[in-house]
Amino acid sequence: MKKLTDILKEAGIEMGKLYTDKDRPPFKVNEAKDEVITVQGVGKFTYKTLKKNVERKLKDLTRRNKQGAHYGVGKNQFSMLSAMWLALQKYEEKK
Repeated sequence: MKKLTDILKEAGIEMGKLYTDKDRPPFKVNEAKDEVITVQGVGKFTYKTLKKNVERKLKDLTRRNKQGAHYGVGKNQFSMLSAMWLALQKYEEKK
């Protein structure tokens, strides 16, 4: 088991020393922006949002099927899910 002092020594940090921004610049993360995916006839989504939306719709359909509740979902909902699925497929093929 490693001690905290050992981990700090490996990182090059000395105990009792005062560090400033001149010594060690602040940590910065460059996050990649999610590209916007256009779903024809539905709207625009980021990749993460679209993926979660499709997952949620599929879970809802699975839950309804297990309950035997095969009502309330029409052709429009399936065509929207299909359009979302195809948009994800095209986006992932480009990457």
